[in-house]
Amino acid sequence: MKNIYFCAKKSIINLSQMKKTTLIFASIMMLFSLKINAQNERILLFECFTNTGCGPCAQQNPALDALINANADRVAAIKYHMSWPSPNDPMYLHNTTDNDARKGVYSVNSVPHTSVDGIRFGSIPQGLNQNMVNNWLAIESPYEMRLSFEVDEAANLITVHVMGRASTAIEGSLRLYVGVIEKAIHFNSAPGPNGEKDFYSVMKKLLPTASGTNIGSVEAGDYFAYTFTWELANIYDMSQLDAIAWIQNFSTKEVYQACKSSESVEPFYTNEAAVSDISQVKKVICSGEAEPKVVLTNNGSNALTSAELEVLVNGNTLKNVDWSGNLSTFASESIDLGAISFPVEEENTLEVRIKSINGGSDEAPINDVASFEFEGSPETVGKVLKLSIRTDANPQETTWKVTNLWTGEVVIEGGPYEEAHSMHTETLEITGDGCYDFTIFDAGGDGLNGGVYGLKAGGTTLFSGNSFGESESNEFSYEVTADVEEGLTSTTLIYPNPTDGLLNIFSQGKQNVTIFNMAGQRVFDGLCDGELQIDMKRFGAGIYAVKVGNETQRVVVK
Repeated sequence: MKNIYFCAKKSIINLSQMKKTTLIFASIMMLFSLKINAQNERILLFECFTNTGCGPCAQQNPALDALINANADRVAAIKYHMSWPSPNDPMYLHNTTDNDARKGVYSVNSVPHTSVDGIRFGSIPQGLNQNMVNNWLAIESPYEMRLSFEVDEAANLITVHVMGRASTAIEGSLRLYVGVIEKAIHFNSAPGPNGEKDFYSVMKKLLPTASGTNIGSVEAGDYFAYTFTWELANIYDMSQLDAIAWIQNFSTKEVYQACKSSESVEPFYTNEAAVSDISQVKKVICSGEAEPKVVLTNNGSNALTSAELEVLVNGNTLKNVDWSGNLSTFASESIDLGAISFPVEEENTLEVRIKSINGGSDEAPINDVASFEFEGSPETVGKVLKLSIRTDANPQETTWKVTNLWTGEVVIEGGPYEEAHSMHTETLEITGDGCYDFTIFDAGGDGLNGGVYGLKAGGTTLFSGNSFGESESNEFSYEVTADVEEGLTSTTLIYPNPTDGLLNIFSQGKQNVTIFNMAGQRVFDGLCDGELQIDMKRFGAGIYAVKVGNETQRVVVK
């Protein structure tokens, strides 16, 4: 009720000033001309808070919009719709999370409210005038920014490219914010009680989230380039889509620079590329095997025709990958890096690095490394495995399976389910030692939206999740101690381990020997009658499972 009263009270104060204010703004629109010789011309950020039930908003928005339009080349505007006085404002309901987040940044508790560059102005918009804007525009910005976007209507997707470079050092917790806006929305009938039918620069989404992208402190010359995508939602008119961006100090709220979109953006560098979004690597691994992919993006003005990529795990180079193609500015391609094998540690880092592009060096190597953190699966010995799944609204879409990676055999599988939003718990009976893959599938492609899954060994959670698209895979290591007799273990010797070539096996009596690679393929079958020597070089570098035993006894060594 406090907010509604404030809104109504302000309308009485502002009514007597509206005609004068409108005339002043109209005159300014005709006469305003500003030239600045600054190194980085400042683009002001207007963040406006409004609501379809706010009377003063309807009265003050025309003058505010006139001021923004009079400075269209130098002002980036974004309007957030609030939940009061009308809780049914459709533009608030379309994205409550991001609207509320920016309200929290400035502790806004009444509308209308406008903030300029975070710290230069923060009050009801009737206090703004052209002289104030002129003074703020004369302040040189420490950043230069460039932005472009494209809309794929068939895929219902917008892609925004933004880059920036600092001309001076800035201390503080800097963040990059990107906003998708709808430039103009017209209703034939007013959607709220204040009578407004036309709305401008309406925020639709903040990318990637309302928290922005952390940049931190910067030095002169520091550069960034990002690409964000968003699946469009609640858009009235596709032709009115636009995007803006700004650099803001998260602590002080100061906006150092804003940026409007341009149809033709000239990148800062001629040869500049980025690697990002490593995929097809599991979060928990025991096999020491992966077939990763990485996204390569051209951020330079020259076409990207070649690149040499280095693949590392835990700082050790596993392979170099040569790519060739033809990527125009801002174009991307997903690159299959092929199979890799590596020793698994408790904590692991996979890196993909750009070594060269177009036959030479990357002019801005800040985006030349992409990394992915994953864990080594702890050895699970004889513990009870429990799988818990809380289904979402579409339980019939959820299935899962467990595969022995040493043999390639699917040992357990389950789903689909019938009851929505219900808990299902199953005991997984693992009867053989090995490295196992657990994969959960969602036929709808949106994971367990509103649900969750988790795999436990005893009281320890091995992994869990819910947001995974079509599928998610992780691995766990298991040893069934009851199936291995100590007598065989003590009389079977396999060495050296690891080996760079020859593997020696000594056993008591005749024993079958089988070797599997981590893809589950059988690469060797033989008989050890006391002593056997195998040249492992013929199978290639990697991690293998060596199984030695007979019908009643066995030992498996990785």
